[in-house]
Amino acid sequence: MSDPFSILVAGVGGQGNLVCGRIIAEATVMQGLRPVVGDTFGASRRGGSVLTHIRIGKQDWGPLIPEGEVDILLGFEPVEALRAAAKYAGERTVALVSTLPVPPASVTSGAKPYPAINDIEKALDSLCKDVHLLDPTSVIDRLKSTRVLNTFMLGILSTVEGLPVDSKNLRKAISTVLDSSVDLEAFDTGAKELG
Repeated sequence: MSDPFSILVAGVGGQGNLVCGRIIAEATVMQGLRPVVGDTFGASRRGGSVLTHIRIGKQDWGPLIPEGEVDILLGFEPVEALRAAAKYAGERTVALVSTLPVPPASVTSGAKPYPAINDIEKALDSLCKDVHLLDPTSVIDRLKSTRVLNTFMLGILSTVEGLPVDSKNLRKAISTVLDSSVDLEAFDTGAKELG
């Protein structure tokens, strides 16, 4: 494990970035490591850009990940993931990105088009060591909630080689923080996604 091991969660307000950071931090503490979590916000409303920086190590680190130092980019929204990768990704970055867009007002009004997922993937490929695009639609439809996106993505994260957080502790942290069987099911589904 690099010290610190850095995870960046990129999404928009309302997708559960902050809860995701809290769950990862809780799981990390269970393992005797020291997490530092920092959040940065764009427009302070639902739909505004949100980044959650999680730095895991054996000592205290500053809360924000330096440019080029992200180990794992967990993208809840494709364009936000690309925006984060452009600033924070480096040669060791593994990107796990949901393909489910949350179009901004400029797109929903028709003023601008939303970029094609293939174009976003190409750009991410040029910025990151490894990119996995993941479609959460089936789990969201099956569990009838968009609120499970973060726990689905945590399940996927739990399978990444070299992650300093054990999947059992992530699952336990979800139970502690959310106390939701639906979120545990989403996590379990995500844990099988890359296999």
